[in-house]
Amino acid sequence: MAYNFPSESRVGVSDIFFRTISGFFGGGFGSLVLLIGIPISGTVSSLSLTEVVGEGIHPLVVFILLVIMYVSLLISALASLTFFYYCDRDRYPFLLSSLSHVFALITLIFVVSTPLSLLLSFSNFTALGIIGLILLGLSTIFSVITMEVVANHKHLLLTLYSSAIALFTFFLLMVIFYFALGSITSIKTTSYIFVLAMPFCWASFGFWQVSFEMIYQWTYQLYGSDFLNSTTRVGSDYIKEQRMKKI
Repeated sequence: MAYNFPSESRVGVSDIFFRTISGFFGGGFGSLVLLIGIPISGTVSSLSLTEVVGEGIHPLVVFILLVIMYVSLLISALASLTFFYYCDRDRYPFLLSSLSHVFALITLIFVVSTPLSLLLSFSNFTALGIIGLILLGLSTIFSVITMEVVANHKHLLLTLYSSAIALFTFFLLMVIFYFALGSITSIKTTSYIFVLAMPFCWASFGFWQVSFEMIYQWTYQLYGSDFLNSTTRVGSDYIKEQRMKKI
């Protein structure tokens, strides 16, 4: 079946539910990696997670935790996008291509950010947790957009808008968890927040992406204007495009 959004009614409340659940469980795989990897990192490095060198954290602990963070971000992204694919195969016909680009992109983000992450994380675990949340937000929004680009959709602007709202919703949830769980300077609280972050981040993106599609679909049916289509031009740009076509 061809992907004919928004001219055909194709998303509803059930789609919001399934996409949200898919994101939550996909992010849960990343959280599982954290729950397994963090205790192992303490054993491998032969250091306690609370052990410090002077006033900072042992560099080996920081590096191992960053690697675990990278693996968890990668697993959560690949799992969530795979679940999104099975929720809507017409929308995302090229799964393997999407996953390969997402793998390369998250690896690039990790490599580029590692020097700065190491420098900022030597002081305390709070900085490491904040860095993890930022990297999670960046990797998720880039992964979602990459999947749209690979699918060659003409409504990438709609995905950008929904991703922006999803990102702010995610950070708002993290602030709520911060106040609910206690002081963020606590090592235990910081660990809990990052473990909870992945499923809620991907669930937020899944929820808002389909919600925006459903709202836009209703708007299109009411007004008949596909204004968020990347090929749509307005004002003087429309006149300019028509003149170029005549040439």
